[in-house]
Amino acid sequence: MPSHYCRKDSTKLYLEQFFQTKQELYREYKNYCDENGFSNLILSNPVFDQTFSELNLALYQPKKDRCDICCGFETKNISEIEYQKHLEKKERARQEKDKDKELAQQEKVYTFCMDLQAVKICPVVNASKIYYKTKLAVHNFTIYDMNTHVCRNYWFNETEADLSAPTFTNFILDFIKDKCTKNIPIILYSDGCCYQNRNCILSNALLNYSIKKKVLIEQKYLEKGHTQMECDAVHSLIERKLKNRNIELPSDYVKLTKEARTKPFPLEVVDVNHDFFLDYADQKNWIYNSIRPGRKVNDPTVTDLRHLKYNFETKLIEYKIDFNEEFQPLPVRSLKYPEIEYNVLHQRRLKIKEIKWKHLQEIKCVLSKDCHSFYDNLLH
Repeated sequence: MPSHYCRKDSTKLYLEQFFQTKQELYREYKNYCDENGFSNLILSNPVFDQTFSELNLALYQPKKDRCDICCGFETKNISEIEYQKHLEKKERARQEKDKDKELAQQEKVYTFCMDLQAVKICPVVNASKIYYKTKLAVHNFTIYDMNTHVCRNYWFNETEADLSAPTFTNFILDFIKDKCTKNIPIILYSDGCCYQNRNCILSNALLNYSIKKKVLIEQKYLEKGHTQMECDAVHSLIERKLKNRNIELPSDYVKLTKEARTKPFPLEVVDVNHDFFLDYADQKNWIYNSIRPGRKVNDPTVTDLRHLKYNFETKLIEYKIDFNEEFQPLPVRSLKYPEIEYNVLHQRRLKIKEIKWKHLQEIKCVLSKDCHSFYDNLLH
């Protein structure tokens, strides 16, 4: 499995969440060797551990429940001053979100939150044969309306889209176009993950949409380590629905998500295909080449952004690095407003590695025959 929370910074591959420690993994390895007649070839624990590291593998760890800074303060690795600043930022972001949620309930603004669910795999069946094979990665990007409780889940697997900024930009723009029927401001809340929601591709697309529709759009980012949102509760509902369920095809995730909530109404689900996507990364449609709020070394960077505003009247992006500050225009000179024309992003389905395709072929023997054609037709 690819890393869920640091794909951009890590090339590690993670084993599925079966083992809590390397010692458990080593015991499974020894059992496998014994059962398959390789007892005389078993590596020692230190050699096994070294080989595991050389293969650039790691054990999959679910998203941490606790913040690094909060834990660091408890272990006296973070100073009192730094910790108090962190708490102030956390509370200030929460206050901002509560205020915008109340405005949404008064129908003065649209307030949405969004996040990517932890990576899933396909297939998932109770057969030991499949554990030792690589499988398809499947993802769900969720957007939640804090007023109406409408929640849309965009499910896609790695043959339909990758985990890049244009992918998430398409989801966000699709939801806004569909749900924002009134000409009132749109406010988006998320964590600060750059490839999902804090990047030049999304910012240009939102600015273009703001200018075209003459509507104010704002993006606000919660404090790192404290990014709990309403869409997390939806992910929890889906996880409970998936528990102990066999998954033979990616579309099984779509079906179970539709059944995961009944009140106030079922979750919306989109089974995304490769032809869903437009190429928002095409720079001929950009107004800004960068959204960095600084110019020089030691100036603020993109990760310091706390609040972005897309102003259709001035055709500019304004920013804050603290919710208590005043807006400033980005120091990057904006380009001439272009004639917008978005092309198709993917001409065909994406290819998977040949070894993964072979593994999926070997797994077919434990799947229903109706599913075999799906795996046969994967590009590789």
